Amino acid sequence: MRVHLPKKHLAETLAQVERIIPHRSSNPGLSLLNLELKDDTLIFRGSNLDLDIEATLKADVEGEGQLAIPAQVFGQVVRALPGELVELALVDQELEIRSGSFDTRLQLSDPSSVPSLHFPDSYSGVLNGKLLGDALEHVRYASAVAEYQQIFRGVKLELSDRKLRAIATDGFRLAYYHVDETSGLEGDLVIPARSVDEMVRLLGNGEARLELSEAQVSIASGIYKLNVKLMEGTFPDYERVIPAQFLVTLSLDAKTFAETVARVAVMADKTANNRIDLFVKDGHLEITAEGAYGRSQEGLEVQQEGSESQIALAYNAKYLTDALQHIDGRMRLSLSGTTSPSLLAGLDQPSYLAMVVPLRTG
Repeated sequence: MRVHLPKKHLAETLAQVERIIPHRSSNPGLSLLNLELKDDTLIFRGSNLDLDIEATLKADVEGEGQLAIPAQVFGQVVRALPGELVELALVDQELEIRSGSFDTRLQLSDPSSVPSLHFPDSYSGVLNGKLLGDALEHVRYASAVAEYQQIFRGVKLELSDRKLRAIATDGFRLAYYHVDETSGLEGDLVIPARSVDEMVRLLGNGEARLELSEAQVSIASGIYKLNVKLMEGTFPDYERVIPAQFLVTLSLDAKTFAETVARVAVMADKTANNRIDLFVKDGHLEITAEGAYGRSQEGLEVQQEGSESQIALAYNAKYLTDALQHIDGRMRLSLSGTTSPSLLAGLDQPSYLAMVVPLRTG
C-alpha cells in the first residue's frame, strides 16, 4: 500500500479527527486511528464512545487495506513534516512516512483493537450546514458544566416539519434559537455539549444530511461523517419559564451595552457571583460593581418603556456578556422583576433569544 497527497490536506483533516480521539484511555483501542485505503481515497476513523467520526480524503492511492496507528503520535509527525507532499507506505508491518528529506516509521497496532464503526448508507433529513451550526453555536454557552446537572449538560435540538430549534440552559440562564426550516425529520433530541462543539467545527456551508435512531443522530457534511450519541433523560419545559410580561423594557445598542458591562465588571467580586448592579430610572441605566480592589460605574442613556419608572437588579456579569456576544445592533432588554428572568434579544434578530435570572440581593 502506498499513498501520495499534499501535507496541507492531510494535516487539516487529521487535526479534526484527532480532536475526537482520546490521547489517553482505559481502553487503549480508543487512542488509535483507523486508516483505510480504498478507491483513490484515504479514510480516517476514530471514536471517543460519545462521538464517532469518519473523514474521506481524496489521494493518489496504490493498493488497499486497513491499518491502525496511535493518533496523537501520527498527528505530531504530520504537523512537523518539512515538505509540501507526503508519502505513506506500508513497509515491514510499519507505516513509513516521507516528506522532503525526512523519513520515519511508526509501529502499527492490530486493526481489530480499534472500535468497529458503522455509518449510515443513506440519510433521511437535510439541512443547510451553516444554519444548523449557527443554531447550535448560539446556544451552547448556556449549557451546564457541573456533573450533577446531568441533562442540563446538553443542547436540546427540536426538529419538525415547521421548525429547527436549539435550546440550552443551566437553570440560571437560557439560550434559544429558532428558525422556520424543516429537515424532513421529526424528533426531540439532547446532544452532549462537548459533542456540539465538534459538530459546530465540522459543519460547513453546504448541506448537512441527518439520520435519527433511538440512541444517536448521524450527520454527513462535506468529507466528514459523525455518529453522535444522545443523552438520556427529560429536558425541562423551558417554555414555561420564559416570561411573557415585563415591568420595564429597555432599547439600547448591544455592543455599547456589552462593552460597558465588561469594563465595569473588572471590579466585580469574583467570589460573589461576579456581581454587577443595574439601576434604571427615567431612561438612564447605571451599571456598578464593587469588589476587593475598588468600585466602578458607568451610565448609559436608553429608551425605556413599561409600568415602572425605576427598577434595580443584580446579575452575574459573565452571564450577561455571554448572552450579548450573539446580538448585533439595537437590542431589547426586558425586565420582568428583580428576581424573575430577564430577556435579551436583538431587534433585527428574531431567531435568537437569551434569558438571564437576576441574582438575589436580599
